[in-house]
Amino acid sequence: MPKPDDNVEIVLSESNFACIEGATAKGSPVRNAVNMASQHGRVTGAPGTPNTVLITCSEAQADELLRLAQVSCRAAMQDIKLALAQMREGKLKL
Repeated sequence: MPKPDDNVEIVLSESNFACIEGATAKGSPVRNAVNMASQHGRVTGAPGTPNTVLITCSEAQADELLRLAQVSCRAAMQDIKLALAQMREGKLKL
């Protein structure tokens, strides 16, 4: 089980999250993280700003989400790459 500080926090627009959610197969290793984000990760933006969804998952799950985005949800790729880079940078500083 990953330690909490090993988690990746991916912030996606609602439309990018909907794409990832629709493309994630039931029983997939990342499905639990997507379901948790759907239930508890929605963030309402200030008036005039878009709402977002926060996916908190392990590094391995984030890598799988990136692979999924490369095939099915290209608009989400940059956000996932950024989240992975930030998490890995934080690991190097420890």
